[in-house]
Amino acid sequence: MKKFIRFNLWLLLIVAAIILTLAVVQPNDVVVKRSVLIKAPKEVVFEQVSKLKNWAYWSTILSNDSTIAITYSGTDGTPGSTMTWKGDEGVSGSGTIKNDGVEGTTLKYSFNVTEPAEMIADGAIIVADTAYMVKVTWTFHKHFPFLANAALVLFDLDKYMGADMERSLENLKTHIATNVKIPIDIKETEYAARIVAGIRDTVQWSEMESFFGDTYNLLARTSPVKVTGARTGLFYTWDTVQKNAVVMAGVPVTDTDLPTKGIIFTTVPASKAYVATHKGGYAGIRAVHEALNKHVTDAGQVSWLTVEEYMLYPGNQSDSNKWVTNVYYLIQ
Repeated sequence: MKKFIRFNLWLLLIVAAIILTLAVVQPNDVVVKRSVLIKAPKEVVFEQVSKLKNWAYWSTILSNDSTIAITYSGTDGTPGSTMTWKGDEGVSGSGTIKNDGVEGTTLKYSFNVTEPAEMIADGAIIVADTAYMVKVTWTFHKHFPFLANAALVLFDLDKYMGADMERSLENLKTHIATNVKIPIDIKETEYAARIVAGIRDTVQWSEMESFFGDTYNLLARTSPVKVTGARTGLFYTWDTVQKNAVVMAGVPVTDTDLPTKGIIFTTVPASKAYVATHKGGYAGIRAVHEALNKHVTDAGQVSWLTVEEYMLYPGNQSDSNKWVTNVYYLIQ
């Protein structure tokens, strides 16, 4: 009997030593991160993630359970607002998500699951502009007290949570593309004739940002440059197969006396045009072009040149939410 007790004591000590060793080598904090690229204005995307009522459209936690009941408190989209759900214990369980703060286009949240087992976590969803797209980065942070973190040997939190986060972000992308409508105001106008100085080339879409940046840096070093209007992009072709465009980046000028190698001049004649204004990062400008193209086609007309005027842009406004671009479709 004493041998049996002694054996069990040694077994417990060995198990305790193993757990202690595992706890020492395992982290106390785990961060799961997933991202997705979305073609939409940053402010439109952020509204879908910052307002908890919109989570029902894309979150796998809420969309996979037909029995789920959701209640909300507080002013949606503001710190302190919450979303509480209660569903099938084996599917969605029960819990609460709380808006812990909004900084620009970053949502901080806390995540408290009560069923089928308690889990407390926090994280952030960041919406940021990239070249012609918006990047949504979702982070999920869970703290494990010492000894409890030994369970990470058997439980892969990155795989468990990451799979749901990936599906949710893809759902978000699809929901915005198919269900979120962005109103675009199109007006008929007269586009005044002008001389544009700049560089014209066939540019890959992936190199468009650097092409414009390099051109404007060159123009800024050119003296004297008698600029008469906003920075301008003239788009002659847009090839969806080769993913390139024949484009001229430049500025309107008063004359052609600019002794800088590589700069050319083109005269854009006065023309009837349709114009729409895009506000925000360049990721959302595609919708403006699609709306203008449809408007021209529906009117039975043909556009011979596309013009973008950059009124507020990265060089004079750091906040992409405040960028302003006028888009003209010149009509034959």
